[in-house]
Amino acid sequence: MRKYISLISLFIFVPLFCMGQTVSKKLEQNFKNPPASVKPRTWMHAIDGNMSKEGLTKDLEAMQRVGIGGILLFNIDQKIPDGKIKYGSPEHHDMLKHAAAECERLGLSFGIHNCDGWSSSGGPWITPEQSMKMLVWSELQIKGGQLNVKLPQPTKREDYYKDVTVLAYPSLPSELDDATNTPIITSSELNLKTDGLVDDLLDGRLVLPKKKNALPWLQYEYLEEKSIQSILIVCNQRDPIATLQVSNDGINFTAVRELYTVRTGKREWTINDSFEAVTSKYFRITFNQTMSLQEARLSNTQSIHNVMGRISMGRTEDSNLIPIGQPKKSMVIDKSSIINLTSYLKSDGTLQAKLPKGDWTIMRFGYTSTGAFNNPASDAGRGLECDKFSKPAFKTHYDAIIKKVIENTKKIAPNAMQYAEIDSYEMGGQNWTDNYEHLFKEKYGYNLLDFLPLYAGRFVESEEISDAILWDVRQFNCHLMAENYFGYFAELCKQDGIKSYIEPYGFGPLNDLDVGAKADINMGEFWMGREMTAVQSAVSASHIYGKNVTSAESFTSNPQINWKGHPALAKTSGDLAWVYGINEFMFHRFTHQANPNVAPGMTMGRWGFHFDRVQPWWDNAGQAWFTYMMRGQYLLRQGVPVSDFLVFIGDGSPNSVYLRKDFEPAIPAGTNFDCTNADVLFNRIRSKNKVLVLPEGTTYKSLVLKNSKKLSLSSLKRIYEIAKAGVPVIGELPEQVAGYFNTTEEKAEFSKTVAALKALPNVYAGFAWEKMMNKEKIVSDFTIESRDDIPFIHRKDKKMDMYFFFNPDDSKQLFECNFNVNGKVPELWNPMNGEIIKTAQFKHQDGKTKVWIHLEAEESVFVVFKEASVGVPTITDIDKFSSTSYVLTSTNALQEEKSAESIDLTFEDDWSVTFHNLNSEEKRFKFPELIDLSNHKFEDIKYYSGTAVYENKFKISRKQLAKNIMYTLDLGEVAIAGKVTVNGTDLGVVWKAPFEIDITSVLKKGINNIKVEVSNQWTNRLIGDEQYPNETGFDRTAEVMPDWFLNNESAPLKKRSTFTITNFYGRDRTLLSAGLIGPITIKTTKKITMK
Repeated sequence: MRKYISLISLFIFVPLFCMGQTVSKKLEQNFKNPPASVKPRTWMHAIDGNMSKEGLTKDLEAMQRVGIGGILLFNIDQKIPDGKIKYGSPEHHDMLKHAAAECERLGLSFGIHNCDGWSSSGGPWITPEQSMKMLVWSELQIKGGQLNVKLPQPTKREDYYKDVTVLAYPSLPSELDDATNTPIITSSELNLKTDGLVDDLLDGRLVLPKKKNALPWLQYEYLEEKSIQSILIVCNQRDPIATLQVSNDGINFTAVRELYTVRTGKREWTINDSFEAVTSKYFRITFNQTMSLQEARLSNTQSIHNVMGRISMGRTEDSNLIPIGQPKKSMVIDKSSIINLTSYLKSDGTLQAKLPKGDWTIMRFGYTSTGAFNNPASDAGRGLECDKFSKPAFKTHYDAIIKKVIENTKKIAPNAMQYAEIDSYEMGGQNWTDNYEHLFKEKYGYNLLDFLPLYAGRFVESEEISDAILWDVRQFNCHLMAENYFGYFAELCKQDGIKSYIEPYGFGPLNDLDVGAKADINMGEFWMGREMTAVQSAVSASHIYGKNVTSAESFTSNPQINWKGHPALAKTSGDLAWVYGINEFMFHRFTHQANPNVAPGMTMGRWGFHFDRVQPWWDNAGQAWFTYMMRGQYLLRQGVPVSDFLVFIGDGSPNSVYLRKDFEPAIPAGTNFDCTNADVLFNRIRSKNKVLVLPEGTTYKSLVLKNSKKLSLSSLKRIYEIAKAGVPVIGELPEQVAGYFNTTEEKAEFSKTVAALKALPNVYAGFAWEKMMNKEKIVSDFTIESRDDIPFIHRKDKKMDMYFFFNPDDSKQLFECNFNVNGKVPELWNPMNGEIIKTAQFKHQDGKTKVWIHLEAEESVFVVFKEASVGVPTITDIDKFSSTSYVLTSTNALQEEKSAESIDLTFEDDWSVTFHNLNSEEKRFKFPELIDLSNHKFEDIKYYSGTAVYENKFKISRKQLAKNIMYTLDLGEVAIAGKVTVNGTDLGVVWKAPFEIDITSVLKKGINNIKVEVSNQWTNRLIGDEQYPNETGFDRTAEVMPDWFLNNESAPLKKRSTFTITNFYGRDRTLLSAGLIGPITIKTTKKITMK
């Protein structure tokens, strides 16, 4: 086919110095040989006190050897026998000092998680007074008159309780009905005492087991027909499914509805639902699993919808809150009728007061501990979680562990400890603290105590006022947590000269971006095999607050991955994380091998990609993979991120960021976006030339409004300012002022500003993306012809644009790409080998650059634009079915690279294969041909796990060698990676398909020696060992590890050759392919300079 060569027109001469040769060369040099600052880091988990100095040294030396930059050390409990080291003991601190000293010796960074376990901040030093707190209450229906009554004690956890207030109001008719028409409660479990299920106390544990062929149930029988409108069940089962059924005869039941569930604690779920009245004599609630119940009440009183979410005990995103409900007048408490009786309450709970005649409901409000403990922590390190709304409480925790570690390690390794971390928040709700009501009044200007019946699900004054009050409550709770927990953690770290890592999300009262503002380094997380939804909060927070490094708990996985994991399997997950904005991998997880004389040894229970030094591929595929990461992370920290849209997530709390799929229609492919909070809109962003600009230089072409129908007046006015400056605004336009304490004048101003905003020509209601982009001349940043499923990331500085994307397909593809860059040469930077190629396969068109890029299956590429294209020859007629490519030489000469005939190799001898750690006296074998080791007839080879060294010779004739030919060794199938040496020269490691490597520089006429060191996974050997009994004496249920393990001795394996804590395989499991399988050929590519 004829190729069309064009020359970019030289229409004007401008002295172009671009970035300057020095800057450009430094960028290229650091890409090929990245600096230590961009090395990936790892979480390191010590399990159940199993630690040793010998093991720590060996672990850390292995990390340093392959290119890991540092550790973040955890201590966690995985329900295995204990080791010698108790968390927080002098021996534990001695281990931490040793780890820090070794890190400093080896040039590694060192840091710790802030408590035992991975969530969140607690320990035995936290008293109930310093623990997380929740508002609790009891209620009593009583006749008016002179009272001398002992009020029921509200829930009291951890033997801690303090009264807040006592309120009385005229009883709602439905409350009187509930008090007089009480049920007989039975269950699927005979003789189960159910009295404690309706005592308003969240303290018991009534176990309702699931039988083999029947669901467990609770049944409520009334003397006469009864209406119910709400249900509250508190339990300790994960994700319970509860269904309400009704019957008129107690025998035949009809399902009415599945009940709403919200998570309220680490191991606590609340089923709280409100609905139109259901009338029957018999009610039954069935469950999908065995239940441990604390409370299970049916009520005729209409409840606020999702009250637990609205009072910050369960996390429901503000945007996901269903309407609060439309109460009948008889279900609303008149605020003016509420009488405060607090001063009449005695210390023993007795109330001596006088009420007017009539029926009254008395509510006694107080607060107690939520009972949350850090998790999963050892017995020695487990304790109550500190109060997240209290700086003094967190300071107690910080000083008990972090401060102590800082002081201890600085004595012997002054530069080692560089950071501490708060992992993802998993401790559930909190909605009170000491002096809460006064703090609330200081911020919002009104007395919250008058509205406390809202916490019990009652409506006060009206649905609108009830909703507005609870809006303020959630916003205040999220503010306290951001400032007094996450913010104070970062402040204390800074005072002590270390950085703070924070995962700014979790199920609790927090606004992700407000929390991300506090961290020095934000950290997301991604799991292999799962949708990547937990990195965006960290990424957006970093982008809008100018934090250049965004880390991620990386390659977390479920038990299915186990020892089968390897770098090629994980690569696309990592590439996707890069595309989403992550530029530091923090591996999940590296398990500390306390006993260095066993393998594969310790695991973190069943969790995680087994990223451990004992992996057979650690020193070849591992090291190559880590270098790949370093190159990518280096480039992904250059310049600033480029996004087209800035999404304002609204004022409601709690809130998080949005994903592309959360928009209808979706944000267009070919564009990217960040999310922002109000703080950045007010304090960091400015309008310039009709775009939004951050101090670091990041720009956005449009402001997108999401969850913004209800806003504060101040946020509305700021949005109007931005729109008035010419910035396009699109999305959910404001309709209602948020919060309770708004004057008539402020409400009027809100309505007037909304009208003015909607009248602006650059404001678009709804998500009319095409209309807005066409009118505002916003073009896509990166597109691929006929593909809209490939995400990308774009970063830039004043002189350079850099894009990254990857081929998600399992076959080679030609991508016809359009970049929103003009006048520059596209360069293809390959993080696999550090190669930089200036491609000639491009053209400038309509202010963009079209580039044709070939990518192998799952291959990735950085496309860098930094050199002017004036006078550069290009090829624009590309055959998608041809592997021929066109590149530019260093002098910008055009060169064609065309595949030629492959060379089928004939090997001189049988393959010599050496198995160094084979459980056999014979280590070296002859293979007449290459085979999958798992098919070998000799069992020790069939089940082999480790590195096998393949050696042979092949002959190349003079005729087969020629100039301007590139020779590529293709190893065929390799399971899973191989280090290649040809004629004594180490050429590197091939660790993903195609298993090819350039051998041009070492190939010679005559005899050529080849050596391939192939490593696989542990799977096959572990399956092989399952053919024999485990005679090591290890018992997972024992209290302590065997003596031989504690004393760092070898295991008494007998016929086995492995020892591991967690068994993932049975004896009949399918073996994995292993070894050098081939076929092996040499591919040739002709390089022809075109004129």
